[in-house]
Amino acid sequence: THVLGTDVDNIFNRYVPLAGFLEERFDVFHAYEMKYPMNLFQENGFVVCAGHQFIRSNSATISYLRDEVLGDCFKANNCDDQVQYNVALHKLRIHWNVNPFGNDRIKISSNVKENDGLLVEQLTGTASLGDNVKLRIKIWDRDFCWRLSNDLPEKCPSMKKNWVAMPTKNDEHISEKRFNKVGKKIAMFRVWDNICRGGDARR
Repeated sequence: THVLGTDVDNIFNRYVPLAGFLEERFDVFHAYEMKYPMNLFQENGFVVCAGHQFIRSNSATISYLRDEVLGDCFKANNCDDQVQYNVALHKLRIHWNVNPFGNDRIKISSNVKENDGLLVEQLTGTASLGDNVKLRIKIWDRDFCWRLSNDLPEKCPSMKKNWVAMPTKNDEHISEKRFNKVGKKIAMFRVWDNICRGGDARR
């Protein structure tokens, strides 16, 4: 069974048939994160988000998840999924279709430190898992799967293209400061709808 994994606080902004991902013939689809873990961001030029991915069911992805991502997590019982995914991608030495550090790569320019210098365009690549097994990977472009810190409304994704949004750190837009963590999350959904899905939002 193919799997769409997503955090419960992600915001789906339009319907996208999952069958379309199967037609693209990649095994694993990831979304960009911001810069955590920083050491891997600096080494690889990007990091992926553990909070949203689509995984095709086949021998390559079983090997990827079991051997590369999970590893000995069951023994340690204390694994950070964000770290695990990015360590796995780093160790696989993936052959990307373009150089993530290339001067022609489009990157975000922002006064928000977490966002500045992040890649925007999609990446695709392949990695060898041994025994002639190839893993085909795609990282969705950031407008399609949007993950940034604050920067609203300047960096709202386009309404026509964006599928999923994973906004964070928008406290300055929340008027009620006494909310607990859950209350702030719900208030952030309202902020997102008001700023990025109404009024002057990008079409």
